[in-house]
Amino acid sequence: MTKPILSTMRRTAFGLMCGVALAIAPTLPAWAQADDLIVAVSTFSEETMTPWGGSGQRKTYLDVVYEYLTYVEPGTLKTVPGLAESWEVSEDGQKWTFNLRKGVEFSGGYGEMTSADVAYSIERLIRDDSRAGPASPMRRLIASVETPDDYTVVVNLNFPDFELAQGYFGATQQLGIVSKKHFDALGEADAEATPIGTGAYELASITPGSEIVMKLREDVEDHWRVAPEFETIVFKVVPEESTRVAMLRTGEADIAPIGFDSIPTVRDAGLSIVSAEATWSPVVRFGGLIETSENRYNPDAPWAIKEVRQALNYAVDKQTIIDELFHGEGTVASSDTPVAAWSSVEPYPYDPERARELLAEAGYENGFDITIRTFTTAPGAELPLMAEAVALYWQDIGVNASIEPVDWPSLRSEWTEGRANNYVWTHRGFPFASAANGMEAGYLAASVFASFSTAELETMIQDFSTEVDPEAREAKFTEIGQYLRDEAAAVFIALANEPYGISDKVGEWKITTAYVWNFDQVTRAD
Repeated sequence: MTKPILSTMRRTAFGLMCGVALAIAPTLPAWAQADDLIVAVSTFSEETMTPWGGSGQRKTYLDVVYEYLTYVEPGTLKTVPGLAESWEVSEDGQKWTFNLRKGVEFSGGYGEMTSADVAYSIERLIRDDSRAGPASPMRRLIASVETPDDYTVVVNLNFPDFELAQGYFGATQQLGIVSKKHFDALGEADAEATPIGTGAYELASITPGSEIVMKLREDVEDHWRVAPEFETIVFKVVPEESTRVAMLRTGEADIAPIGFDSIPTVRDAGLSIVSAEATWSPVVRFGGLIETSENRYNPDAPWAIKEVRQALNYAVDKQTIIDELFHGEGTVASSDTPVAAWSSVEPYPYDPERARELLAEAGYENGFDITIRTFTTAPGAELPLMAEAVALYWQDIGVNASIEPVDWPSLRSEWTEGRANNYVWTHRGFPFASAANGMEAGYLAASVFASFSTAELETMIQDFSTEVDPEAREAKFTEIGQYLRDEAAAVFIALANEPYGISDKVGEWKITTAYVWNFDQVTRAD
């Protein structure tokens, strides 16, 4: 397949996405007030209000309400104090002590945050019925939580984790701290509907499937961490990218994730682009490859054979996809998350002849049929186009791919419940403040989000997890990355940037590769 085919595909998509935006005159609606920061997003995901109630995509609106024990410093990506002023870890990496900040108040009159709230938040997040992405590996990790006094939390682990503070307990994950008193007073069912946190905002209203409005707390002037400049933050669900672009142009939105093809349109309108580098990874995942899990392994799938997975990697010209669909905003990937220890792992080159040889070796010289499911998200507006490109490349080596558009919540349910075993799907990987957390989430059978695992890999990860020597840990981590590449655990496409369109109402918004949910720190333009 040649570049012109992908170029035509990209130009067609660009026309569809931008045509509506160009046709709308830039007039400010009466309801778009200067005191509102309006954020248009593609989805609210489960639209639930607790840290444990669903996917990390909900951090878009939840992170102005809930706060975390640690944060990521923009620029340096250094882990800095949050609700925990300081922390210590034992030499064996199995005991962490967090010293909490004093005088931090919950909204709604629920009083000062104490160790009881932190312990409750941890224990509730890892409960069996938690729907949070990191819940299952955290259950495996955490042995017990102790509260020796109101401002000290001791976490005992089943095995070493030297990155707990910046990993599972940091702002890039889902351990937002909730008020135990709130849940005790209202009961779990009623309390879950109203988010009560230590953040600067609280819930004002919600229109299901449409809008979530967060307003400043009355006592916000005393807030310990931020001094927000917008009275309300209005989050709007806008699945269509063309509509989000149009809203940016007309002043109906101030911040919105956009696709790469929309960047020229937004800039031509005199608006700005803010991008987080290498913040997501377009990838094609294989279903049914958890060898150690009976209900998530499909030995009859052609891609259960390593050589077939390798062939499907060799068949795809990933650099052309990056150039044509992502406007060069990315690099060819050997994994689904940016990890320094894996930078030496070579990605698969484009070699369709080698792909055909491997298919023949595996007994599929005449190819086979395969289903690719795909959906749109942000970042990820390009995933359906990427699916089309991958299907064309696979067709070139004799693999007949059928594309099925789906919605992410449905696919997520099938994946986590072990019902996604007979197809492959486009997806996006994320960076993790703790690279080990990302590895555990994606490749341990104990994780509901695992997409590939073998007994050998489980042993390698366990060996890495218990290693206390930093140099040895680094070497073992690199070895795991090479194993995942050699086993072709997925069709790794790219490490891509994440662009947002910004209105002229916005002054400064500092985002990083690992953290893009700090809407409470957006400033007004001068």
